[in-house]
Amino acid sequence: MNFFGHDHLSGFRRIDRIGAHRQLPWADQESFHLKDAFLWNWHKGSRVSTGNDCLQIQIGGPQDAKRKRQKGQNRIKSTKYTLITFLPQNLLEQFRRIANFYFLVMTIISLLIDSPVSPMTSLLPLVFVIAVTAAKQGYEDILRYRTDNVVNSSPVTVIRDGKEAIIKSQDVIPGELIVVERDCDVPCDLVLLRSTDPHGKCFITTANLDGESNLKTLMVPRDLPTVDLPEMHKLGMIECETPTTDLYSFNGKIELKGGEGRVLPLSAENVLLRGSRVKNTECVIGCAVYTGMISKLQLNSRLTRNKNASSETYINRFLIVILVALIAIVTLLYFLKRYNELFVIPKLTYLGDATDSYSVKQFLQDYLSFLILFNYLIPISLYVTIELQRVIGSWFMEWDLELYEPETDQPCVVNTSNLNEELGQINILFSDKTGTLTKNEMNFQQCSISGSKFLFKKTRLEDEETKALIDINKFSASQRVFFQALSICHTVQVASGSLEQADAGSAKREPVTATKSGPSQMYSIPDITEESHNASQQSELNVSHTIDNSVSAHPNGASSTTISSDVNPLLVSDDGYDVEPRRRPVVVKRSPNFARSNRMHSGAASELTTVNQTDPNGATNGVEAAPNFRPISLQFRRSTSEKDLQQSWEAPNAPAPGHRRAHSYGAPNAYLTSPVSTSTPPASVLFRSPSTTSRESYAAPTFTRQPTILVRAESQRRKNEIRDFIFTLDYQASSPDEKALVEACANLGMVYTGDDDETLRVRIVPPHMDYKRPFAKPREETFQRLHVLEFTSDRKRMSVIVRDAEGSKWIYTKGAESYVFPLCANSSADLVSKTDAHISDFARLGLRTLAIARRLITEQEYQDFLAELAQANSSLENRKQLSEQCYAKIESNLDLLGATAVEDALQDDVADTLVSLQAAGIKIWVLTGDKVETALNIALSCGHIPPDAKKYFIMDCKNREEMLQHLNALDREIIFGIGQQCALLIDGKSLGVALSEASSEFRDVAVKCTAVLCCRLSPLQKSEVVSLIKSSNENYNTASIGDGANDVSMIQEAHVGIGIMGREGRQAARCADFAFAKFCMLKRLLLVHGHYHSVRLSLLVLYFFYKNIVFMGIMFLFQFHTLFSSSSVYDSLFLTLYNVIYTSLPILFIAISEKPYTEDTLMRTPQLYKKNTDNKQLHWPYFLMWVLFAIYHSVIIFYFAFCLFHYNNVILNYGQTVAFSCFGTLLMWTVVVVVNLKLWLESMYLSFWYIFTIIISILGFVVTTVIYNVINLDYDTDIYWAYNNLLASLPVWLWITLTSVACLVPDYTIRMLQRALKIRSFSIFPGKQRKLQMREKFESTYL
Repeated sequence: MNFFGHDHLSGFRRIDRIGAHRQLPWADQESFHLKDAFLWNWHKGSRVSTGNDCLQIQIGGPQDAKRKRQKGQNRIKSTKYTLITFLPQNLLEQFRRIANFYFLVMTIISLLIDSPVSPMTSLLPLVFVIAVTAAKQGYEDILRYRTDNVVNSSPVTVIRDGKEAIIKSQDVIPGELIVVERDCDVPCDLVLLRSTDPHGKCFITTANLDGESNLKTLMVPRDLPTVDLPEMHKLGMIECETPTTDLYSFNGKIELKGGEGRVLPLSAENVLLRGSRVKNTECVIGCAVYTGMISKLQLNSRLTRNKNASSETYINRFLIVILVALIAIVTLLYFLKRYNELFVIPKLTYLGDATDSYSVKQFLQDYLSFLILFNYLIPISLYVTIELQRVIGSWFMEWDLELYEPETDQPCVVNTSNLNEELGQINILFSDKTGTLTKNEMNFQQCSISGSKFLFKKTRLEDEETKALIDINKFSASQRVFFQALSICHTVQVASGSLEQADAGSAKREPVTATKSGPSQMYSIPDITEESHNASQQSELNVSHTIDNSVSAHPNGASSTTISSDVNPLLVSDDGYDVEPRRRPVVVKRSPNFARSNRMHSGAASELTTVNQTDPNGATNGVEAAPNFRPISLQFRRSTSEKDLQQSWEAPNAPAPGHRRAHSYGAPNAYLTSPVSTSTPPASVLFRSPSTTSRESYAAPTFTRQPTILVRAESQRRKNEIRDFIFTLDYQASSPDEKALVEACANLGMVYTGDDDETLRVRIVPPHMDYKRPFAKPREETFQRLHVLEFTSDRKRMSVIVRDAEGSKWIYTKGAESYVFPLCANSSADLVSKTDAHISDFARLGLRTLAIARRLITEQEYQDFLAELAQANSSLENRKQLSEQCYAKIESNLDLLGATAVEDALQDDVADTLVSLQAAGIKIWVLTGDKVETALNIALSCGHIPPDAKKYFIMDCKNREEMLQHLNALDREIIFGIGQQCALLIDGKSLGVALSEASSEFRDVAVKCTAVLCCRLSPLQKSEVVSLIKSSNENYNTASIGDGANDVSMIQEAHVGIGIMGREGRQAARCADFAFAKFCMLKRLLLVHGHYHSVRLSLLVLYFFYKNIVFMGIMFLFQFHTLFSSSSVYDSLFLTLYNVIYTSLPILFIAISEKPYTEDTLMRTPQLYKKNTDNKQLHWPYFLMWVLFAIYHSVIIFYFAFCLFHYNNVILNYGQTVAFSCFGTLLMWTVVVVVNLKLWLESMYLSFWYIFTIIISILGFVVTTVIYNVINLDYDTDIYWAYNNLLASLPVWLWITLTSVACLVPDYTIRMLQRALKIRSFSIFPGKQRKLQMREKFESTYL
């Protein structure tokens, strides 16, 4: 079904190329008008005005035909640079780094003065580092540019001037009428104006926005006039707020033209956001409101806060120390030079007369010459090496098979590689509970109805007191009303066409055994109950027919025509129960990238296509596919059934694919193609008693007249049939809790079969367990849904207003008991107390609870509510607050019905992960929206709170004084109970007081606890808790982990954000720095990868400073023997290549492969994690130790060579003395050997490739020097043939060996003594731990 196609009745023509269009015979010229406010906002780019101004957009096209349309208004730009701005902008970004800027200054100075070394020694390394970084960033930007072009050039169907046109996506302008077809992405933010659905609905998925793959329902604005396409531009004006980042809010209105002058409110349910995808709706038309960079998707994609690793603080400190040392060395050498010029040189007559005058120019020449000479104390290549190490390290994490989830084909994702080493510095971990510690797989377990507690037994309820089993036929009035409320108080959608897809997916079915294996082999509920009545007379052969036969055949044997319908084929009733189906043609499913140019011609479109299906008995069912017409009137019926065309590569009898959503967005197994048998639970699932036991024990009722085995077999078989049928309905819910409750009602016999024009249909089907009981025909209850009061994190509840068959209006409310109980009438006080006690019992079992209430509303109340709601929706300011006030007014004086209890199973290996992290010294805070009792039970079962820990509760705290009393008492418990573990549990109301009135006191006490559990929190409170801990003077490194959109603020606030790709969507994973599939992977990520990256970066940083100090230390000592002449002992070639070739490769290799412990050792011994926390290996003692070794090595190398040349410089084979050029070359040779061997000595993980890099670096020096010294350049210093002479000298080789041994013997000796005697590093100064012990000792003595 198409809006534009090949319909010979409509006069539409096919579009063959982008931009081509033909005049429609009936089309009028459309108008377009854009207010100055919107133009101003657009010219500002993606900036959003914060004032009270709003956007006014005329529906349709430009009104003035002469006015030229602006192109590129819907262009997406994720690139940072353009061809013009790349060079200046990239250079500006790179020179913000202190090392790059420093070397730039040094290069400029060397060009301005008479430099003692070639300016190329500073320029070439600087150019190399800048070029490598620029090439990397430029390549990444080119990839972003190509991706943008694919999106910007995608074809979009629009209606312009009464003509159909296909344009590029980037040319869409505000006010444009855009056509979006099934399975296509929305090109910009649209206000929905028309849908092929007869009830004005549009179904979408928002996986690209928030990762949620479930269907969401949007609506055409209520009371919007139905006009023909040529008249749509005359509908009126859209007035809306300026774009915001909130994906779930939209405030606007449509001012209709004409004499009526009505105003229709617009909300989020009327807007299709860019990035969403149309599903189960053939075609929609919308008006563009937010385009390009001001669409909500783009505004959200730009909200990324740069995070820096804590190690960069230490690196900057080291750089400052080295810079201060550089200034001190230069100043010292300058004054020593002036001293020699004044008092020493005049006495050396052979040097000539000294100059009498000393100018400022001479001062700058002397001082800056020393500065240039020692500028290599600052390691220029440090930053680029760290960046390469981080990027390659992130690849290793993504390639780690232990962090790969094969079921969903999901590897680990690293979004922020510059935080790799921060994984090894975590002190406090903040975790969500639902979907993070638990699987977010809900199972209905128990309920409380009218003060009585019941256990759910799949198709019956068990009274906890009497143990009696109650089915739907024996429900009391209160029980029936309770489950009636659950079956209609929700926003669950029945996925349309799911059964038709199952029919079309397979032409041949396997025979059905006693236990069904998938949704393709099942009965309708009438079939189930009828078979129950005649079970003794039916054979297994009769139940082996395919679903195609069971649908196309009437239950009583009468034939029926196979026509696609919105009525569930499995629920076709028998005689006496008439259902009028909405007939519709079967549509051939197209690819999302289906080109309009590939459509059939109108002649071919008018032909009917017959798809033959053969059942196991050889019968053939002919299904006729209607032509793909799109009438002008657009009064279409929704076409929701699909048929996949068999591809050439598919086998003729290939099994049917699952539901099409199961193959979208990288989650092929998100929906099972066949339900998993529950008879044998997986070994990896952690079950808790007694709830699991009660859930898994499906005992059949006791019958004395039937054989027990036969009864149990029939009972289990019927349960499987019901289970498979519910699976086929494919409920789509916004939360797993809602889905679990609706499925529980269906199991009990109240089957929600979907909504038809807001008419909710609930089929009452008693699932008889006794197959000899007489068969009862099903009946159906209908309710007209008038309003849905949506759930929000602030309201913590949702409500629906319905009208029953008798015309009475009811409001049903479902939500957290702390928010629902205060809304109940005083007459329900006794029931509230009983239900509250039951809820506490449920929570102690770790179950999630909801309270259910309702009341009858009068017609006057309803009319007042409508008037107030219309007034609130018409306001563009504070619409949310006004609407919630209106909701709260009608959600009052409710009659409590009861409460539900749903189980959320724990994640795999979650207990082992939490215990290991606690052993690693990481304190864990769980921030959840559940009530305290539920969260406490989960925390105990998963190991978050140790079983022997003392638990301190802070509940219902109302002011600062009460909070301080609690905190003081808790502080005394922690101090006096030395060695006793203490856990803090606090609810949301008390935490709000703590955050607002006693934040610092709460923080200082809470961080002392072993575990903290915060309950009933809003998403904002989660981020506030993380921010509070970050503000501590202790400089805690925090990490947050979550799986839902409500965890995004917490994840972004922490130093390290970790997302889990769970059932609540993937928005958390997209916003996180690291993401993976399961919580148990966090253990490996922190204990293994975090430990490795911390060690590797520490070694990398310290080694870089070490090798440059050795290099420049020799230069410093040389000045004392040259009258401080600021001359260089090294050739310029050595200064240029030292950090680029001679010493760069081994440190980079070991920085990505170093392993001080094996992976198994780190996983088994989490205490090793503590060795690196707080960047211990970057503390001053380690830095000073490396500096001392560097000074020692430079002294040994220089004076060994000095003595050799001073006492006997006849070391060449042909008996001649060596030149000065040999002295510098010999020093450089020794430095390259010693610093590379020093790195070898410090490394723990030795591989052949690593040793090969060390050898290659030394050989690199040899080769480059040999090539350089055979060319008589005479550029800087003359080393012509000097190195060749040294290579040919045996004394030189002996001297290098002796010097290397003398340098490295102390290093080797100290390392061997530490290993042999197990000496640990210690400090004579009392550290934090010592101070804490002294404090505890003092306070205990005081007692």
